[in-house]
Amino acid sequence: MSQRLKTALKLLFTFALLAIVLSQLDLEKFSETLSSMKPTWVLLAFSLQLLTVFPAVQRWRLILRNFEVRMSFVPLLKLAFIGSFFNLFLPTGIGGDFVRAFYLSRDVGRGISSILTTILLERSGGLCALLLIGTISSALSDLEVSGIPAVYLFLILLVGYTLINLLLFLPWIHTQIDLRLKRWKFDSIAAQMEMIYQGLQTLRRDGRTLGGSLLLSLIVQFNSILVMWILAQAIGITASFSTFFIFIPLINLTLMIPLAISGFGLREGAYYLLFSQVGIPAEMSITLSLMSYLVLLLAGFPGALFYTLHKKEQHFTKFSIRAEAP
Repeated sequence: MSQRLKTALKLLFTFALLAIVLSQLDLEKFSETLSSMKPTWVLLAFSLQLLTVFPAVQRWRLILRNFEVRMSFVPLLKLAFIGSFFNLFLPTGIGGDFVRAFYLSRDVGRGISSILTTILLERSGGLCALLLIGTISSALSDLEVSGIPAVYLFLILLVGYTLINLLLFLPWIHTQIDLRLKRWKFDSIAAQMEMIYQGLQTLRRDGRTLGGSLLLSLIVQFNSILVMWILAQAIGITASFSTFFIFIPLINLTLMIPLAISGFGLREGAYYLLFSQVGIPAEMSITLSLMSYLVLLLAGFPGALFYTLHKKEQHFTKFSIRAEAP
């Protein structure tokens, strides 16, 4: 399938989802919800969103050290902001990761594949934290999604995540998969799996880094959920605090699916579907969805600034990236 056709299908899917969701809106109530917004709460959410990048950068820095890439904090912070900025406009929430991997690999003289591996491991830690938060929170609640206990959804996702990691982690399973991929001429996929496998083995041998990465991932995910709860207070959503620790992980997982442009339609649909389960009107849930994107957009502005300050072929010439002494 050509790239143009893929983009066209994503656009079609995005507009179809938006049309379905918007058809549920009462425009008068939607306008009232927007006009009742409390700016102080929005500002607080924006400030917390900006701060969330700091533990995320430290997590990436810890993982990079296991790949013998020792970087100071500030250059990685700039790269993280640039990645966040591109995430807002590329088809999925992970598109910006390729951008920051490209710049870091060029500046440290390492292959982009090894840097992408560190980002994949970082993402894996974030996914693990998201699933743990959602599983524990739903286990302590009787909340259901379309008649299905939320805890069952998270348990299925957690089991799937665990099985995939076992396939990558256990030596004998990894060897069998590697042999079959090479036999089927999927050499590039086999090479990527080998790098992820080696990265996992490296992290396993360093319990401090592994534990530190998971702790930082929990902080990052907790903050992202807290941001959404604060935004909900800005428009008077009365759902319980614990509800956000179940719904926001499910929404964030949904946004990883590369079906819509920048998550539009998919994000609004997820907010509407989930928060309607606890009696939140469509006007409020969709407003919350739009506000979440607005806060991410504003928090991504430093990335746009860092990106545009430099020439197209010489990014970070002025803010040179310095490797720390081993």
